[in-house]
Amino acid sequence: MKSLIMTGYIAAYLLYALTLFTCILRWNGLSRFLSVMALAFNGSLLAGISIVSGQPPVFEIFGGLLFVTFLLGILGSFCCQIEKRRLNVRTWVWIEVLLLFGITLFFPKEPPPYRYHHTYLWVVLFHGFRCLALSFALFSAAHFIRFRLEPGRNRISNLMFKQGRNFLLLSAFVFLCAEYSGIIWCQNGWGDFWHWSASFFQSTLIILCLMFAFHIPGKNPRSDDIRSVIAVMTPILMLTVKIIKGLS
Repeated sequence: MKSLIMTGYIAAYLLYALTLFTCILRWNGLSRFLSVMALAFNGSLLAGISIVSGQPPVFEIFGGLLFVTFLLGILGSFCCQIEKRRLNVRTWVWIEVLLLFGITLFFPKEPPPYRYHHTYLWVVLFHGFRCLALSFALFSAAHFIRFRLEPGRNRISNLMFKQGRNFLLLSAFVFLCAEYSGIIWCQNGWGDFWHWSASFFQSTLIILCLMFAFHIPGKNPRSDDIRSVIAVMTPILMLTVKIIKGLS
């Protein structure tokens, strides 16, 4: 089974790389076909990990980031507008996907060992919502990067900013759902809510970044520039926290 997982992993990586290549060349039809094929291999890989381990692939770095790439790939394939620029939103999405695959190269590829609490609903929701929040935040970052690269302020840049803000707001909502699931997990498991700890501090930093991205004062271009930079940094912080927890 491990060889099948590695085969699926390599196939998905190559298909995502080809998707990025064809997207840069603006071969939209072929790019869409390759992205769907990559998603099929990515989804099959996640299903294989779930079957072997007996738990959802949202806990370990390898399975968790593959789940994020799958969600991000769905957003990139079906929720992006077709643009004439080579470095469009979809291009940045595939760059982010390949970056996540690059990170997984440094972590074990075998399915994680079975842990009984990894089938508990609130534990699954906590980790699953966090993966979903990261995917929405990365998709939002692709829009804000596209916004930053657009010369001047025009209809396209305004559209990129609004879409990036909307997906970042969705990411914030899902992240808060993860925190609420974690509170219930702790309440049922230990009889009390979370106390101040390293994990709670990391969550607080992420929430503060999200709040800063929404509440920077002013409606001038400079304020929008600051919001976009914070919005791009937020998924980097979320990913860093996930990697740190994976290493620990």
